[in-house]
Amino acid sequence: MSQELLKKNIVNYKDLVINIEESRLKKCLKMIMAENPGRCLDVGCGSGEFSSKLIALGWDVYGVELVSEQVVLAEQKGIKAYQSNLGETAMPFESDFFDLVFAGEIIEHVIDTDMFILDLQRVTKPEGILIITTPNLASFENRIRLLFGVYPEWMDYSLQEGCGHVRAYTPKVLKRQLSKSGFKVLRHLGDWVPLLPRRYINDIKYPFLAKIADVFPDLASGIIIQAIKI
Repeated sequence: MSQELLKKNIVNYKDLVINIEESRLKKCLKMIMAENPGRCLDVGCGSGEFSSKLIALGWDVYGVELVSEQVVLAEQKGIKAYQSNLGETAMPFESDFFDLVFAGEIIEHVIDTDMFILDLQRVTKPEGILIITTPNLASFENRIRLLFGVYPEWMDYSLQEGCGHVRAYTPKVLKRQLSKSGFKVLRHLGDWVPLLPRRYINDIKYPFLAKIADVFPDLASGIIIQAIKI
């Protein structure tokens, strides 16, 4: 796999869709606000928009990012950011270092997801919290798409187009992999339920879609998992 092509796709994806107002990040932020501030890692921190929110809440925020240009931008926001080839090499931190690790929309870009999750587990303190998000292969929209033989949303078959997604998860599969890697799943949330194709609706314009996901998280567009290191 071409790392440069993967970087290009990830940069384009982040530039297009990162929005602090989306329900996924709002729900993650609410979970983080329930924790006592300590040392936090933002995995795939991008240019640091979400990390900046955590700094404002009193967290000591570190970040890792594949794209070196994004690392520079994150550092300018006060984040202790490092370049790292996620899922290929270990992150540059000691074991049992972080009270909380946030990995938002990263695991779907990783080839060796077992190595990636084990490295998340390594850097998290015992009884530390992991919050991980990824697109849901079994979302309501994707179920309808597959019923009519249409390719699922956010799942890429080629790095020549799309946003560099090389893995796809359902909630049950992600929970199982986390459990096998030293985490206990505490909570599963959905971001929002795409009752119509996302080109017509979204959770920012129609916030009630996020409330539907609170009732039916398995049908949500994205998976949000909170887990504890055991």
